[in-house]
Amino acid sequence: MERFRDIGEHTPFTVEQPAWISKVVGDTHQYTEGGEGETISYAINVIRSLRWPGSVTVSKGGKCTTVYVGYGMKKGDPSYNPVEPPAVCADPNDETETKEMPEPNPAKEPVVEEAKDPDADD
Repeated sequence: MERFRDIGEHTPFTVEQPAWISKVVGDTHQYTEGGEGETISYAINVIRSLRWPGSVTVSKGGKCTTVYVGYGMKKGDPSYNPVEPPAVCADPNDETETKEMPEPNPAKEPVVEEAKDPDADD
């Protein structure tokens, strides 16, 4: 099977609705360019996918780009709805909340006197 195929070969949704919509936008007038009689058009061809909502291809002068902004789901697929997270616990009220206490470690080290040796001579 070929990777790329004609847009008309894509399976339509229904008989009335194709898989793609093509529209020409912009200035469609043909302008004569240069002395050789070449014509140029500033029209842009926009192709939108109906199977993948959010997929748009824009083409002009043989150059094209595709942009996709969507959820990565085909049209008609069931949507993904994640489960709601549990409720956040409420803050404790004033009666059950522990009050602030002074720090258990003092800011200064206590002065420890050296113990005198009883056998030592003064």
